[in-house]
Amino acid sequence: MASETTRRLLTASGIFALVGAFMWGYKSIAILVDGNQPDYWFELAHVWFGVSILLLASALRHQVKRSALVMILGAVSAVAGSTASLVYWLDGDDEGLFGPATFTMMLSTVVLLFLVGGEVQEKHLLGKYDFGPRLLAWAYVAAIPLGAVLSGLFGERYLELGLLAVVAGWVLVALGALHVPSGNHDVVF
Repeated sequence: MASETTRRLLTASGIFALVGAFMWGYKSIAILVDGNQPDYWFELAHVWFGVSILLLASALRHQVKRSALVMILGAVSAVAGSTASLVYWLDGDDEGLFGPATFTMMLSTVVLLFLVGGEVQEKHLLGKYDFGPRLLAWAYVAAIPLGAVLSGLFGERYLELGLLAVVAGWVLVALGALHVPSGNHDVVF
């Protein structure tokens, strides 16, 4: 049975993932509805996502080297997301450091999801949602070309449809973290 500490880490991870998904989903729906992006929702969502992955990695504690790398990448994701948001807030536009910070944030998140996804599947940490982190990583990879095609065919705001698929992936990860199977004997501290 999963320890109380593991359950708390997973619950916190799920909550952080849901908040980030809500923020990104709200941003995407706002753009689809009226074409305007609410300030900071995109940038701050990745701070929540980075912390969610850090908490999930803390619950794993399987391989020290891999866990250390995951923790470092999670911190990079959260710091890069914060930097992008701060730069946007200070400069009022998405020029300069904003682009590289956003790219770093997204790349580190995708790598994190692939690394954590492998550990989650090996340990069956999320029960029937074990596929969530890897599926989410692939959703990130697929969302960019899908969004580009939709944007080219129907207009720029349709880029958000691909991003809503990523939001759905975060919700799956959150559901898995919030509904850890009670009979999970692999996760013990």
